[in-house]
Amino acid sequence: MSRTQEKEDTRPTIRQRMGLWGYKLLCSVLKVTNIKLVATFGRAIGYLVWAAIPSRRRIVARNLRITVDPMLRADKLNSMVRRNIVRTCMNLACSLKTGLMTAKEEAKSINMVGADTFEQCGSNGHTAICCIPHAGNWEILARIRPHFHKVEHYGSMYRRMSNPLLEELVYRSRTAYGCEMFSKEDGLRAVLKLARTGGLLGVLSDQFTQEGLFLPYFGKTTGVTPLPALLYKRCKGKGHLLSVFTRNTGLGKWDAELGRLIELPEGCDSMEEITLHVNHALEKCQLENILDGFWMHHRWKCTSVFAPKDAFNRELIEKHARLPFRIIVCMPEDFNEALYLIPALRLLKNSRPDAQLTLLSTTEQQAYWQNFREVVSHVCTTDGKDGVIEQLEADELYKDGPYDILFMFSRSKKLYRKLQALMPIYTVGFAESGMKLRTRYTTVHTGPPRNRAEDYLANMRRFHKLSTDDIPELYAPLSNVPRDSGDYIAPFSSLGQADCWEEAKWQQLIREYSKPLRLLALPQDKARAEELAQRLEIPCVIAAPHELAEHVGAGCRLFATDGILPHLAAAAGAACTVIMASRAAERYGICLGEGHKHLTNHLPCHPCHRNNCDMTPACTEGISVEQLLSD
Repeated sequence: MSRTQEKEDTRPTIRQRMGLWGYKLLCSVLKVTNIKLVATFGRAIGYLVWAAIPSRRRIVARNLRITVDPMLRADKLNSMVRRNIVRTCMNLACSLKTGLMTAKEEAKSINMVGADTFEQCGSNGHTAICCIPHAGNWEILARIRPHFHKVEHYGSMYRRMSNPLLEELVYRSRTAYGCEMFSKEDGLRAVLKLARTGGLLGVLSDQFTQEGLFLPYFGKTTGVTPLPALLYKRCKGKGHLLSVFTRNTGLGKWDAELGRLIELPEGCDSMEEITLHVNHALEKCQLENILDGFWMHHRWKCTSVFAPKDAFNRELIEKHARLPFRIIVCMPEDFNEALYLIPALRLLKNSRPDAQLTLLSTTEQQAYWQNFREVVSHVCTTDGKDGVIEQLEADELYKDGPYDILFMFSRSKKLYRKLQALMPIYTVGFAESGMKLRTRYTTVHTGPPRNRAEDYLANMRRFHKLSTDDIPELYAPLSNVPRDSGDYIAPFSSLGQADCWEEAKWQQLIREYSKPLRLLALPQDKARAEELAQRLEIPCVIAAPHELAEHVGAGCRLFATDGILPHLAAAAGAACTVIMASRAAERYGICLGEGHKHLTNHLPCHPCHRNNCDMTPACTEGISVEQLLSD
């Protein structure tokens, strides 16, 4: 559809008309205002933005930590944030004036550097693909078109404005000096034609894109456009890549750096390699004056939908990335519930090659998750003497840069409010009142009963488009070699007295089982476990959750009542036979490993989810030793 057709088919709203009138009024004022006065006014606006909008300060601080130094803190970081916001607002204000300047004003304000190389690369059938970062006053690059008489075509890619009236006015302003403007909404046909016929073409090459390539930019992997590489390859040997940018040199004055060729090494012909060299060239431009960069937007963006794995070049990322994609997972306070998250944690770790997981857990869980090194990089406590924010911003963790996404599986609103200090961060999870999560998980499931671990994976697939098909180890037990192994009984449940089995039946099991058995218990049950083991005349092993893997593993069998202990043993590799009284096996059965058996006695009150049972007979009384020992 042409611009004329769009204008005829769309009737402007009152709001759009008011926006147009306001913009025209502003332009009429700017046209007669000195550029230095506009710059001064822009700086004043910058100070107001810095003082009044803390969310923008946090965004700029995040970007500067990535681009300059992840260890930037306190006064130094705050000073750079303030100066960048002021500089950015000045440049944005002056960009409105740029297209309205007279030739005399332009000569005083704009100094072109490398213009001869710039023009030569876009003449005589050759094409200069100008890779432009969001820095300085980039509207200058449309204004300087009349200086290049030898260039037949001079164009630039741009994004249309939502107000069609403003879009038409700005489009005419940009093309008034002979610059051809190509909207990405119109497709690439006209752009590719220019690339083949020759000329100068500008592309804002540091723009985030979720559909492009994911490569390091300033050492942190992000979505980048492959368009410069695509255009370069279409030029068939007549293309030149240039890094082009503007740099503020004074109040209302800029240098336009035009002649910096991007040299590609021999054999560099893949889209990923070319794009990476473009990124490196833009980094060098930005670092010459980092405060000129437009850092007030989410350049290293995170959305709910994870990029597909084929968007990542693992080899280039491992070689050139220095900052990981940082994921915080705030674990449920209930240890048993937290264990159902292990497959989801593995899925997140495999979501992209630069993923780094930091877990927030209770002190009770901390030591266990610290042993989960195949997936987890750091574990911080939510109830320790050191505050959670202090732990997350300790030097060891702070050096890896800002956090990207928070998975909130804890129901604590107080903890969530604390973690908001780490913003900007994309937040997802089960929403509670007072939690403003960007993506809210659902707990509603209408199909057949499924394991709690599958609930978490289903939300990962639904909201983040993460596939579980190519990760066979999702449900595998943790790899370990136990120090001593054997078969065990675990008669004490963490769920309460409702989940228990008669002592006489444990005695019968010990007599009829073909191998020696030992009693396994957690430290909180030590006293009664030792007493029971003495009565049963078997050895007693007391192990904390993180120590359990020293005693059980592959080849071990555990007979247990429902609770956390059989889940921990299964995670270590043991095959478990579990008596389940208060919970349904389909929902709360063991999710890791194989060879498990769940025994229930389906009375009308089952499942009851009660700690204590007042029914006679209890559910577990109907479960026999023969059932435990049967295949």
